[in-house]
Amino acid sequence: MNNFDKLSRRAEELDRMSQSGISDRLTLEEASNIVNIWGVFLEYSGVIGILFCNNIPESLLPYPKHILVGAINKMAEYYHDQGLSDKVGVLESTLIGLTAYTNDIEAVNESLKQFQNEKWREAFIPGLKRFQRNQMENGYLVDKKLWKFGKSRLEEINEFLEWD
Repeated sequence: MNNFDKLSRRAEELDRMSQSGISDRLTLEEASNIVNIWGVFLEYSGVIGILFCNNIPESLLPYPKHILVGAINKMAEYYHDQGLSDKVGVLESTLIGLTAYTNDIEAVNESLKQFQNEKWREAFIPGLKRFQRNQMENGYLVDKKLWKFGKSRLEEINEFLEWD
C-alpha cells in the first residue's frame, strides 16, 4: 500500500471516529482541557514528525486519537454555537495532522525501512540540523512571550557553530 492510500485510510478512520459519539461523552471542561493540551503538543512536537514522517506511533499522542477527535469536535461545535468560526477552522485544521499517526507496530516498521535506506539518511541528517537552526532562529515561547536571539547575536553564534 502506498503512502497516499495509507493516509486516505487513516482519514476515513478519523471520519468514523468523529461519528462514534465520543464527543457526547466528554464534558465541555474535559474537551477544553484536552484541546489545550493538544495545542501545546502540536507546538512542541514538530521533531516527532521529522523523525517518523507520516508514520508516527499513536502512543506518542497525549491522548488516544478517539479522545482527541471527540474533544476537537466538541469544542468546534461549542465555538460554532458561539459564532467563533475562526476558532472552528483552526480546530478542524488540526484534525488532518492526526492522519500521520498510526498503530505503533506499523509506525516502527515503516521507520525502520527509512532509517535503513542510505540515501534517505544522507538527506535526513542535514535536515535535522536545519530544523534545529531554524528553531533557534525563530525563537521559542517563554512565559507566553516569544524569545529569540537578536540578529547580531545569531550571526555570532552561527559563525561559532559553523553549521554544516
